[in-house]
Amino acid sequence: MAGLPVIEPYLARPRSVQARAEIDRIFFESSATTTFASDDARETFHDRWLGRYLAHDARHAFLAVAAPGTAEETIAGYLVGSLDDPAQAARFYDLGYFKSVAALTAQYPAQLHVNLAEAWRGQGVGGALVEAFCAHARAAGAPGVHVFTGRGMRNVRFYEAAGFRDVGAVAWNGSEIVMLGRSLS
Repeated sequence: MAGLPVIEPYLARPRSVQARAEIDRIFFESSATTTFASDDARETFHDRWLGRYLAHDARHAFLAVAAPGTAEETIAGYLVGSLDDPAQAARFYDLGYFKSVAALTAQYPAQLHVNLAEAWRGQGVGGALVEAFCAHARAAGAPGVHVFTGRGMRNVRFYEAAGFRDVGAVAWNGSEIVMLGRSLS
């Protein structure tokens, strides 16, 4: 691999079948959920954690593109997010935990999901995607950004290194998930 990927807005390639296929591959490769009861269950999972963001919030998504403009061009990773407070936005009502932390999501309304192809982890690419999104969210006036993850998951250290801190936790689906927030003001 030569050089770090270039971070660019997703909308620079929204109709690229190859880019979308690579994003989907990275999504499922990175997921802790690996088996599904049916194709419908797999599609519902995809729509919940990736598809809804690309459908409704594509202007807030970013790609890490390795070797852009060459025959070796590939998507190294992506970040999808929203600037809307998920406790107030109807499209997130299926995630019931948002209502229980509405006071926190008001402080940190922007949210993100970032995933990298395995070969690109640990090289600063994820941090570059987070910084691009945070700059974008700050410019749009968002006071803060948050992520949810499982307590004790390895990505907690990644987010802490990116300036996030533990701001709350909630029980969901039999597990404790932690809300990590980062102020943008």
